[in-house]
Amino acid sequence: MKLSRLCMLGFALTSLAFFSCSGEDGKPGEPGPKGDSIQGETGPQGEPGEDKPNVDFYFQNGFKGYSGTQDATIDNIGGTDNGDNGITTAISFAEGSVDTEYSLFRFDNISQEISSALIENNQDCSSAFHLNQAILYVYVSDFYNDSESLYIKVGFYNDEDPLFVEEEVTWGNASIPDAWDAKGGESNSWTGLFPGTDNYSIQYNVGTQGFSTSVSGWLPILLPRSVVEEWICNDVSNKGIRLRLDGDNADTGGSITILSSENTAEDLRPLLVIETEKIELSVTTKAAVSSKQLDWDSMTYEEKMAPFYRFLESK
Repeated sequence: MKLSRLCMLGFALTSLAFFSCSGEDGKPGEPGPKGDSIQGETGPQGEPGEDKPNVDFYFQNGFKGYSGTQDATIDNIGGTDNGDNGITTAISFAEGSVDTEYSLFRFDNISQEISSALIENNQDCSSAFHLNQAILYVYVSDFYNDSESLYIKVGFYNDEDPLFVEEEVTWGNASIPDAWDAKGGESNSWTGLFPGTDNYSIQYNVGTQGFSTSVSGWLPILLPRSVVEEWICNDVSNKGIRLRLDGDNADTGGSITILSSENTAEDLRPLLVIETEKIELSVTTKAAVSSKQLDWDSMTYEEKMAPFYRFLESK
């Protein structure tokens, strides 16, 4: 009774406000009739997503009709301008001696093959793919080293340099009509990670590579992604590379003999592996290369050879 009076009083004093009062709870009512539920029709199945796998490209003379490898040795042995495009090529040095050998390499027509596979209509070359890794594999048939440290120096020619012709190149000339900027296959300005120099170095470690004068094997040379991407997206920039040898011995120096693209052992010819990842046309920003890649210097020899082993599996 007191509760009812309180409610009546509250309602009278607060006619502009919502006010709720409750009496004793009544008994639960009977449950209502169950409604009919109709399940909607199943919608059409969505289109499967387009797979964008990594795409690896292999360039080796004789593999799937490829014949674009150009390689030769140039030297000044005997004080003359020499060139040789035989079944081997060589790099050597001898401290205190003018006799030196350099190797030249170039892989032609890689731009056309990669572009046709990865670039879609209205897509810019540089935004069409990631270049994850590029490795040059050369087969060392013989070497001599009397230095504590031995390095292969890689020089990257630029689009202003003359294009060397394998059958004509010498110490002084890239071809019969075109001389080098300076003798020895010098560039007018080396490109790459160290512009103006050929200081991109690969340490030739006999102990870890397992090479000796009586043991031959594959040598992997990691190439800068920026340089190889330029070869693909600007074909005229692909003028090739020069390899030279450097060390710290003042007496005898060292030498490395490499099987060339003319060698009769087809499987041992120089091999360029380019690993790419296609970017979908709808993606407008080129993301960074996957962070899962290991630093080259920290990789084991087996890890560096993994792309080569995949190449063997594809043959």
